[in-house]
Amino acid sequence: MNSVRLPALAAAVAFLITALYAVDPGPYAMAAFVFLAQPLFVIAGAGYAYRVWKDLRGRKVL
Repeated sequence: MNSVRLPALAAAVAFLITALYAVDPGPYAMAAFVFLAQPLFVIAGAGYAYRVWKDLRGRKVL
């Protein structure tokens, strides 16, 4: 469970920033979306993909 806590937190923060940008698309919200939310989405996706890969390797599927 701890192995997916960081990607889940990163995705939650990224979705929060995205929601703020959708509500008020100003320059600061756009900067936060571009420079914070998008990298957080990448971190979350990579973290989940790594966990799936590690689980599949542990079950000897890959």
